[in-house]
Amino acid sequence: MTDLRDQVVEDRGVIKKIQLLFPGYHGYRINEDLRDADVILKDELYKKMLDVITNLKTGESSLVSAGQFKGLESIGALRSRIQSAAEIVKHHGAGYSGISAPIRVDAKKISALYDLDMKIFDQIQNLQKSMNLFVQECMSGGIDQSKMQDIISTLSAITDLNNSRETLLYGGV
Repeated sequence: MTDLRDQVVEDRGVIKKIQLLFPGYHGYRINEDLRDADVILKDELYKKMLDVITNLKTGESSLVSAGQFKGLESIGALRSRIQSAAEIVKHHGAGYSGISAPIRVDAKKISALYDLDMKIFDQIQNLQKSMNLFVQECMSGGIDQSKMQDIISTLSAITDLNNSRETLLYGGV
């Protein structure tokens, strides 16, 4: 994935470019552009998580069509867990950089948040790969518990990365 921070800078309109000329707005504009890139990235992460859920539903449907009902409850629980993780990723804080923010978030910190979200992106790609393997097994009429465990481990990695976001953003406040 291309670095969205560069894309946001390239897409600045006239007003944003003018803001960069004024000392009081210069830092604010840079921080807001970084924040916008992170928000765009988070939306993309959320969409990718929803794609994983859609893929899992395909495997679930294949099992039902084959009359394989054993294990569907664990697949439902897995789907719920992925949905929860997707919602958390979508709604975690982006770090407000405004003039009167209660906690100051500078460009370095916002950029670090973006880098953290890119690590989450990498883990979501791993999740997609693990899910593809799991769904292939479901389409063959079975549930491979080791592949399900790979998915759960990757979800845990995503959750851990997401939890570290709050510490990075607020320093454990």
